[in-house]
Amino acid sequence: MTTTSPPRVTRRRTRTAVLLGVSAALAAAALVLRGTASVTLTAAASAGAALAGGLLGGAARHRDGDHVTWRWIGVAAWGLAAGLGGEAVVAATGGPRGVAFTAGAALTAAALYHGLVHWNRIRTELSDPGDWLNGVSAAAALLALGNLLVRADPGSEAWWAAQLGLVRLAALLVALGTAGTIVTIAGLRRDLRAWAFAAGLAAVASVEAAALLVGPTTAPRSVVVAGWAALVLLLAVLRVGRARALPPREAASEDTTSGAVVVMGAGVGILVVDALVPGDQPVSSVLAAVAAVGGGARVLRLVTDLAQLAAVRQEARTDPLTGVANRRALVEQAGALASRPRGALLVVDLDRFKEVNDRFGHAVGDGVIRSAAARLQGAVGGRGVVARLGGDEFAVALDDADAETAVAIARDLLRELTRPIGVEGRVVRLEASIGVATTAVGARDAAGLLRRADAAMYDAKQAGGGVRLYDRESDARAHEERRLVDALRHALGDDRRAPGADRHAAGGDRRAAGGDRRAGHGRIAVHLQPQVDLDDGRVVAAEALVRWEHPERGVLPPAVFLGLAEEHGLMGRLTAEVLEQAARAAAAWDTEGQPVRVAVNLSTSCLEEPGLVGVVEGALARSGLPADRLVLEITETSLMHDPDRAVEMTHRLANLGIGLSIDDYGTGYSSLAYLNDLPAEELKLDRSFTARALADPRTRAIVAGTVELAHHLGLRLVAEGVEDRETEELLRELGCDRVQGYLHARPMPAEAFARWLRDRSTAGRPHAPLAVEGVA
Repeated sequence: MTTTSPPRVTRRRTRTAVLLGVSAALAAAALVLRGTASVTLTAAASAGAALAGGLLGGAARHRDGDHVTWRWIGVAAWGLAAGLGGEAVVAATGGPRGVAFTAGAALTAAALYHGLVHWNRIRTELSDPGDWLNGVSAAAALLALGNLLVRADPGSEAWWAAQLGLVRLAALLVALGTAGTIVTIAGLRRDLRAWAFAAGLAAVASVEAAALLVGPTTAPRSVVVAGWAALVLLLAVLRVGRARALPPREAASEDTTSGAVVVMGAGVGILVVDALVPGDQPVSSVLAAVAAVGGGARVLRLVTDLAQLAAVRQEARTDPLTGVANRRALVEQAGALASRPRGALLVVDLDRFKEVNDRFGHAVGDGVIRSAAARLQGAVGGRGVVARLGGDEFAVALDDADAETAVAIARDLLRELTRPIGVEGRVVRLEASIGVATTAVGARDAAGLLRRADAAMYDAKQAGGGVRLYDRESDARAHEERRLVDALRHALGDDRRAPGADRHAAGGDRRAAGGDRRAGHGRIAVHLQPQVDLDDGRVVAAEALVRWEHPERGVLPPAVFLGLAEEHGLMGRLTAEVLEQAARAAAAWDTEGQPVRVAVNLSTSCLEEPGLVGVVEGALARSGLPADRLVLEITETSLMHDPDRAVEMTHRLANLGIGLSIDDYGTGYSSLAYLNDLPAEELKLDRSFTARALADPRTRAIVAGTVELAHHLGLRLVAEGVEDRETEELLRELGCDRVQGYLHARPMPAEAFARWLRDRSTAGRPHAPLAVEGVA
């Protein structure tokens, strides 16, 4: 079987063979022309360097992350081969000695330096093009120092011989210094290749220095030539062996700055010494000046880069809207606080800030946030750090404060925040909830301290605002609340779905699969309570109250979890679930020959959801329930939160043929304007009026007036909370249309209510279309 090498590999092998052939030809020509021992050694060293270059080129196919470094070392080997080959030819023909070899050695050192710089780059990601400026400056400083020590007349043969040796030595020392630096900062202490690399450079540099001490000559000494050839051969062997590569590591930018400072200082020092030492050494002075300027430029660039980096880091730690610290900076500050015996963290939440955006727009909202941040900074002063956590939430880290001091500062902040804020001609009044946690509560890190302050803030918010100090009892309540919210999310299935998301599109199979996932967290169920017509005693409606059948805590009433659902964005999903169950129940009663009418209560957040119409249409389509048998109940509070949007949404729903009912009438704003604007057909009188109607004449008068108002507007009136015959009789006398309460039945599961309705029908008791209320 015949195999063919890839074209790229073939070209590399061809190039290697040609270069090896050229080197061998040069060596042979040198031997033929003048076969002295010096020439023979130089030619043999050239062939050895070419062999090293060939080995390094052949090993370049191993891509282990360091291959670019070793590719440049291969270039260094070929440069040395060319220089030694040229030196052999020049020596054989009687030309000027040392120039070709020095040029090749300088090229070799430059390639080695570039390879080392690249090695440092892939190991630490610190190097940049300025490293070349550092290398040239360092070489100039070394040459200046060498010329200062070698007191030869410029232009003389001894001076030229010294320059050749100094160039080679300076190049080696720069490469050696770079190798030592990357061994230190790039985590290569365990990499034998790096140590061998540095050792080889040090050995050849020692040979060059010894040759200079003995006496510089233009013709390179044999030991020097052999040392350079041995260096590249050693590197070729190191590459072929391929030691185990180590993972990259981080390094500080100061590591690269120190080398530039040393070079700049050396240049300045040499200039000073050169000025003090008798004798004219212009070359030394020029080289020292080059080193000082180059090092200074490098330091200046590094300082500029560090300043830019500091600015970027500051921006990354600053909130762009307010200019105060952001969450990242706050977490760092809180982490430092957690380890101190005295310190406190305050979490500040602006209550009902969403209403500011909804009413005045986001431009005014942004202005309010900026003003709030400025007031917090002014009140805190130098006692701590103010940060914006996001949205309308801030935090204050106090360096040296006990619980009493922290609470006092929190109250100062609350007073500042509740003062009226003027923005773009608008006056905004804010309320706030502030939670305080001190380091004495045992938090071990930033997350623990922040969680405790956050728990105290929620405790304050549930109490209606103000300042609350963290305590373990409130934390236990907050922890239990978080557990309850997580369980509710699982019970609802996909808690990330918005009300507009149709997660029931797949029908019963998908619903069954969802039920399996929710089994461990209970299920959401609908319990129904009948409504009775006061004229003929018929069952005409039923209110469906949502329940959570919790696996550990039993059946939970809505008061336990509705607030959590609203606060954590689950109300839309919960409403969709109740709507699905209510619609299916109504459709099931319809198949039994008992046509019913269904109503579902909508919260404020549901009315603001653009996808609400799609959710309602989807539930109707899946259950097969006609739209005219669905009623949606809306509270006064939800209507007044954003009247324009509420009116628009209710009209869109009414256009589908769906009925509308106003729930809990009399407990909200009781604005008569929306009664005229909304396409409603029913008012539901809150139970607080029903319970006092018998004993309180004023309440009785309010009920009578409400009945008359509803009838004049063409609406029916339903009274909730009827528990005795006397109250029912009074409501009948006042003209109320329907009643609901324990007098007739307590809330019961949908299946039990269906049986109750069938039994009532079998017993000959009249009934009428059934209405079901949702999340209430």
